[in-house]
Amino acid sequence: MQTLSKLKSKLPLIISAAIVLATLAALFVFSGQDSEESNQVSGVVVDFVMKLFNMSDDTETVNTVTLVVRKLAHFTIFAVLGASLYAFTSSLLLLRPYISTLIIGLCAAIINELQQLTSEGRTASIRDVAIDFSGVVVGSLIVWGIVRWVQNRRKIKKDC
Repeated sequence: MQTLSKLKSKLPLIISAAIVLATLAALFVFSGQDSEESNQVSGVVVDFVMKLFNMSDDTETVNTVTLVVRKLAHFTIFAVLGASLYAFTSSLLLLRPYISTLIIGLCAAIINELQQLTSEGRTASIRDVAIDFSGVVVGSLIVWGIVRWVQNRRKIKKDC
């Protein structure tokens, strides 16, 4: 029974670590794609979005939708990383988990962009580092807010 209790208390740490590792692995795979592979992946999403919103398929529209889809993909995957990093560093009971989260997230964004330099037809961009890092910030803020909300709810129940 005591073993089950120990495992249950470490479950947030284990789950958040697994999500961090899976997200970093996905980032590594996506950044390692050459420009043709990357365009094919985003092209599927672009086609879906354009059909969903019944958009014209002129070059300007396609290019705009492609840019938005690609930047949202950057933001979203880094928001997942930020959320899971904050959950992980909080589970480690660090004094200021947000500082570790932001430092690790920024390093991941920079490394992600630098890795793209090794892929044919890909480039690195300071703008993408900023988009990636803003995703980390937003993702970690969401988890921070949820944690605060849960703590306040527990405190209110305890006081009643």
